Amino acid sequence: MSSRMRSLSTAAALVAAVLVLALWPRTVDGPTPRLPVASIPASRSAPWPGPPTALEILDRAEVLALRHGQMARLRALGRLWEGEERGLEGAIRDAERELSAFMRDAQASRSASVHQIQQRSAEFSELSATLREGRRRHSEEALRVLDGWQRQRLARAPGNAIRRDR
Repeated sequence: MSSRMRSLSTAAALVAAVLVLALWPRTVDGPTPRLPVASIPASRSAPWPGPPTALEILDRAEVLALRHGQMARLRALGRLWEGEERGLEGAIRDAERELSAFMRDAQASRSASVHQIQQRSAEFSELSATLREGRRRHSEEALRVLDGWQRQRLARAPGNAIRRDR
């Protein structure tokens, strides 16, 4: 073998070794990949497209030809729901902050298990479910204030998502 062939084969072997080291999957001793931290925005840009609240129904008072008694009842329901919603949203924000802090610490120390993450996120999930259920109940109560023809007119109005299966 000539010296030129030896040089080329040595260079090819070195290039192959470098490529293998660069492209070969890392072993367990290598750095652990970082888990992405889910960022949940504190304020939602678009509300959940569910049935309308009492105050949303009041915004359509003229179209629905609401009577004085209906408007008074819807205002009262709206005030009750706003207070309940404000409390739940505050609790959700607190739970979100706690969960985000835990996830940052867990990612930095790489010490949290999936089970721990699920336990920590359970409160946030439960509060979110409570908010959705409360809004559903509130909307159903607000819709019961309306007459049948008013509910039909509201259901046909653009932008409404009233379920007809209930």
